[in-house]
This record gives sequence, C-alpha cells and structure tokens, in this order.
Amino acid sequence: MSSSNENIVLSAIGTRTVLNLLCKLLFRFLHFFLNALIFRQIDGNIIGIANVRLQLLYTTILFLSREAFRRTVPKLTDIRSVQLYINLIWSIVPVGLSIISLSLPFILFINTDNAEKYPYYYHACFFYAFAAFIEILSEPFYLLATVTLNYHINIYIEMFASTIGFTLQAFLIYKNSESALYYYGFGYIIYSLLITLSYYIYFLTRQNGERHRLFLITSFKDLLIRPTSPYVDYKLFSETKTFFYQGIWMKILTEGERYIMSIFNLVSYKDQGIFDTINNLGSLLPRLIFSTLEESAYAYFQQTLQRTKTINDEHIQDDEMLVKPRKDEQINEVPPSPTEQQTIRLNALTFYNYLLRFVIITSLLVITFGIPYSRFLLNLYGGSNLIEGPGPLLLRLYCIYILFLAINGITEAFAQATMSIKQLEDYKYLIMKFAATYLVLFYILIKSIGIHGIIIANCLNMLARIITNSLHIYRYFHGIQWSKPYQFSSSYLILLSLTSFICYYSESWFSNSFIHFGFGSILGLGILFFTWKEEKEMIHYIYCILRLNRKKKHS
Repeated sequence: MSSSNENIVLSAIGTRTVLNLLCKLLFRFLHFFLNALIFRQIDGNIIGIANVRLQLLYTTILFLSREAFRRTVPKLTDIRSVQLYINLIWSIVPVGLSIISLSLPFILFINTDNAEKYPYYYHACFFYAFAAFIEILSEPFYLLATVTLNYHINIYIEMFASTIGFTLQAFLIYKNSESALYYYGFGYIIYSLLITLSYYIYFLTRQNGERHRLFLITSFKDLLIRPTSPYVDYKLFSETKTFFYQGIWMKILTEGERYIMSIFNLVSYKDQGIFDTINNLGSLLPRLIFSTLEESAYAYFQQTLQRTKTINDEHIQDDEMLVKPRKDEQINEVPPSPTEQQTIRLNALTFYNYLLRFVIITSLLVITFGIPYSRFLLNLYGGSNLIEGPGPLLLRLYCIYILFLAINGITEAFAQATMSIKQLEDYKYLIMKFAATYLVLFYILIKSIGIHGIIIANCLNMLARIITNSLHIYRYFHGIQWSKPYQFSSSYLILLSLTSFICYYSESWFSNSFIHFGFGSILGLGILFFTWKEEKEMIHYIYCILRLNRKKKHS
C-alpha cells in the first residue's frame, strides 16, 4: 500500500473512530440510565436470567455467525469479483441457523436452575434467538459498507436502532415488571428489526451510482447468490474458516465465566445479575473507549501492514489473491517501494505505541479513582441492593481488570492483523490451550473464593494473552521501542498512588458522600492536568491521526 492510500485509509478510520466513539457514548449513557431504572423495579433473579443466560444465547449466535467474516473483510483493491465475496458472506445464514439449532435447546431445557418458573421464560428464549437471526440478515450490507470504508452507515444505523429499541424495551419492562422476561426479548426483536430494515431501506432510497459507491452493488438482484466458478474466493474462505474456529475459543476466553455459570449453576441468578451490573458499570467509559480504539487499530493495521511471511506457510500471504489474476486483467495499484514500506512500518509502530500508552494511562486513572469510589458509585446506581453484597469488592477488582483488558485489546489487534495465516493457525491452538486452562482455573477459583474468582481468573487469562501478543510484536519490530508504552516516571506513579490513598480514606473525613465525591473530583482535575503536561505529545499525535486528511476525504 502506498503512502497516499495509507492516508485515505487512515482518514476513513479516523472518522469512523470519532463517530463510533460519540455514538457509543450516547448509547452507553442512555443504556446506563435505563438499566438503573429497571434495576430498582424488578427481581434481581430476572436480571440475572435476562442479562447473563439469555444475553449469552444472543451474543453467542451473533459472534460465532459473523465475527469471522468481520475479521476477514478484504481491501477494496483485493476484491477480484464482488460476486465471489457475496457468495461467501451469505454463508453466514446457514452458519447462524446451525448455531441456533445447537444452542437454543440447551438454553431451553438443560441446567435451567428453575429459570422456567419465571413467567415467559420460554417465550424470551425464542425471542432472543429470533432477534439474532433477524440481525444476521443485515450482515451483507454491513460487510459491503466496511469494504468501501463507509463505516458511518453502520454506526448511524446501530445508534438509531439501539436508541429506539432499548428505550422501548426499558419503558415496557418498567410498566410491566411482572412480564419482564417477555419484554426483554421483545425489545431485542424490535432492535434487530430496526437494524435490518434500516439497511434495506437505506439501500433502496439511494441512486444507482451512490449504491455502487457505498455497497459495490446497484440492485437487490446483485445481492443474490449465484453459481460461479470458483464459487468463492478461496483465500478469503480459508482465512474466514481460520477465524471461525479461533473465534469459538476466543468467545470462551471472553465470556467463559458466563458459560460456566450457566452450565454448572455455580452462582445464583441474583449474584449473576449483580456481576452483570458491575460489569456494565465498570466498563461504562473505559471499555467503551478501548473497544472503539481496538476496532480502529485493527482496521488500520490490517489495511496498511503486510502479514508476516513464514517459510512453511502454505497459504498465500501479504494480500496476494489465491485465484491469480488473468493475463487480460490490469493491476491498478503500484506496489510500495522499500522506502515507503519502511515509512509505513514506522508510522504503524508510532501509532501502536501511542495507542497502547493512551489506554494504559486511562486504565491507571480508572484504578486511581475507581477503587476508592466503588461503594459510592454502586449506591448511587443501584442502592442497597448492590452495596450490601459482593458488589463493592467486585467493582474494585474490575477496575484492575480494566488495565489488563486495555493492554490486551491493542496488542491483540496488532497481532491478529499482522500474523501470517500459518501463525494464525498456531495461535488458534494456543488459544484453545488458554481457554481450557482458564475454564479449569475459573471453576477452582469460584468454588474456593466465590464470585470474586471470576475477575481474578479473567486477569490471569488476559495476562497470558498479552504475553503471547507482545512476543509477536517484539519479533515483528525486531525489538524496536516495543516497551516504550510501559515506561512511566516514578513521580507520576507516586502521585497516582498518593491520590488514590487520599480518596480512599477521605470517605471517613466527610459525612456527606457528595462532598467526598466532589473532593475527589478536584483531585481528579489536578491529575488530568498533570497527565496532559506529561503526555501532551502522545495526545496531540492521536488527535492528529484521527483527523488526518478528513478534509481531503470530503473535498
């Protein structure tokens, strides 16, 4: 990829990052307040059933059905035939139906722990599965818009559907708390219908030229599967298959605690509901920012860097097509010169270092203020239901877990985008070993120390993945500046520790909780100002990257 193409990609990804972040912020805060409203109205067991057991069904179907396709979105210049790509992405439907047929009976009948005694449990199970299937039908448009770098379409549609769907869901649950499970599922159906219909209506209302620019097709007829030879792009098919199998284990590693809780009933539904609430509260702002940066980082590294070459790799590497171009076809893109390749590589290293340092600093600030104010935040959000149980300690542990999440997200985005196909295959088997170890460790910890073992097991799991990803990055850059993001001045670390200590013990100094919180806010502003002075170069660089050539794109 040439430097000019790199700037175009970077511009689109920067715009996507800003839009995605703003839209997610609005939605998360809306969802945050809606959940607080519901939490005070309904039984804690129902929250555990809906937000852990049934939500797990929904996310499992969607993740396993579509994540592999999203991980292998090709570059626009690499698509030899749009029809081959369309034939491939429609395979998401049989994959989704297969996953539904395997997972739905389990949720309905196996180890339910008396969940069926709550009204409308069976209805809710079918609603969640049906909602996931409806959303799968929108995926071809999502992928085609991603190929053309028109990320804003996906972001706006998701924001629109989330706002309407989940607001309606919360309102119906609030008004009909005795039928909460029914309306939990019904809300997801509304949400998925809005997403799918929005894509089809948006496509239908565009002119042919604009349709091609946005989605590479001009009519619904072009979206149909056709028998071609070859039927699909076999390189993309191979990569998708690799990411699918790897995704199974990634899902276990990401939400293994929920699977264990659902299969073995180690934790009551009420405690599951508390854990889910802590998870949502703890990840409200930091994880929101991190997930947006991770998506953008992966897209940038995948679009600009070449995958590592390995001697024994039998697959085609470095963005070469498995199906060779015909003699009569022209290759429009000129391969970058060695100097350009080196420049792109160094730019990627700088971007990676600054992104990683940014998320580490954000995580340290969360730890500094999150631990002393955990009890206050839980009382403000859910009242005595949250502060009388394991909630405060869970949230404090979660603040530490956020640091591991942040580092793993950026390192894994780079590793996944630059590993060769052979390395991805090896990584898949390594992930399987991590998953097996993690599940055993999780079971032991939750049996010995209770629900707090969930967070500790997750921290250890993330640490193993961080070490693995960092080794790949060290080799990729030959050790150049790989540890720079982890280096902080001793004065900065001492200041953070002292601030956290003062905030923790200031609760006994002030009888009014809000004065206690205001005191911490003043300290927080001071820390932010000090951080700005220390990290001005990093913040300025990331800001420029996100805005790079934005005007050029619209000119």
